[in-house]
Amino acid sequence: MRSFHKVLAVLMVINLFSLSTPVFADDSTADIEKRLNDLEAQVADLKQELWKQKQEKAKNPEQAVVTANSKDGFSIKSPDGNYKLQIGGYTQVEAREFADNKKNLGYGSSIIPRRVRLIIQGTVARDFDFFFQPEFGYNNTYSSITATAPTAYAVALQDAWVDWKYFPQATIKAGKFKTPFDLENLQDTRYTDFTEIGLTGNLSPQRDVGAELTGDLFDGIVNYAGGIFDGAADHENAYGGFATAPGDTNEKAGVGRIFVKPFKDTSIDPLKGLGVGYAASYGKVKGTDIPNYVSPGQAPVFSYNTGVTAAGPQIRTEPQAYYYYKSLGLLAEKVNSQEELEYTGGGHVYRDKPTNRAWEVTSSYVLTGENASYNGVTPNHDFDLSSGHFGAFELVARYSQLSMDSSIFSENFANLNTSVSDEKAWATGINWYLNHNVKMAFGFEQTKFRRGAVNGPSTEDRKTENLFTTTVQVGF
Repeated sequence: MRSFHKVLAVLMVINLFSLSTPVFADDSTADIEKRLNDLEAQVADLKQELWKQKQEKAKNPEQAVVTANSKDGFSIKSPDGNYKLQIGGYTQVEAREFADNKKNLGYGSSIIPRRVRLIIQGTVARDFDFFFQPEFGYNNTYSSITATAPTAYAVALQDAWVDWKYFPQATIKAGKFKTPFDLENLQDTRYTDFTEIGLTGNLSPQRDVGAELTGDLFDGIVNYAGGIFDGAADHENAYGGFATAPGDTNEKAGVGRIFVKPFKDTSIDPLKGLGVGYAASYGKVKGTDIPNYVSPGQAPVFSYNTGVTAAGPQIRTEPQAYYYYKSLGLLAEKVNSQEELEYTGGGHVYRDKPTNRAWEVTSSYVLTGENASYNGVTPNHDFDLSSGHFGAFELVARYSQLSMDSSIFSENFANLNTSVSDEKAWATGINWYLNHNVKMAFGFEQTKFRRGAVNGPSTEDRKTENLFTTTVQVGF
């Protein structure tokens, strides 16, 4: 269409030029008429060609682009890219084996579908993205600290959000999604070094309902996120501060995070993969929305006494950092969580603001030479015995610690006979990436506890947890 208009415009200019040119003696009226007739014939031919092009386009309109590959799953998008639908998901089947199982409260060794998630995402009208992720796997929640097995299978909504990305430096996201706080928790679960995140996850909100403003500045050197959320308790992955009993009056919580990669665009290769950040949250909580904490084997190891409730502000902070260079990866973070609590006993109201702390360091090294990254490992060669390729292998190790404020026990907010005051865990493992879609993870984690002797006399510490895990992950 544009080419036709251009040609037509040129012909009109020629036509006008011809008419405005003085008629010399040797130019007869017949010559001028012939020239005009030729121009009219050319215009008619162009109109005919344009009509043919329109007819051809009507018969063969632009087709939607349909793809299916290891990276994007199954997707369909409009020719202009303004509309897109992508369907994917992943399954993690985990085998848990507790060594010396009789000393671990009877927590059974088992094979469970740890995560079974369908992912539906896409774009609408170019500037709006959506993401929907239900969970069909094993519910890891225990009903109480003395329970010996998680509750039954249940369908849960992990994520459901939409964002407006008109300005790349300031995207608005709303719905249910991961709270912009804990560095390891913000990783896609398919790419974490271990199937379960470290002990810092006990003091961090996992997901919440709310809205945030997020974006990248200075070509990705600075990433920020901040928003208002319903208010999730430590370790909570449900619907935030949704009232669970009469009298629960959670106010909204503010959460913010900034992460900087200062050497990203420099020529200093060993420092390009360094990132440092800081996250903080603040909200007021009143009622029974208080946390329980778990071991790496997901066994409940701490709970507040009956009658203890949240009664005021909760403040969390987390300095965080990672470093990736070639095959080496490091991740570190430290969480402080202070929450005002109260209970009534003997006609008196007891109130305090204990601060619980947790920290971890995780390291990884890719034995087969691929680059380590925050977003996982992609093998240089997929597993194929006929070609002599075995995929990628990665060694991983982690040390983490959770320490409860001593005032919690001295002031009877929790009982040392049933709840631990400290847990220290070290873990090691090897991850085998057969290709972009299939991963196998083999790990061992030992956790030592102080007190919390629900599996022994009250004067003893809880028995050490020795956990072997094998996880098979398939995603697309």
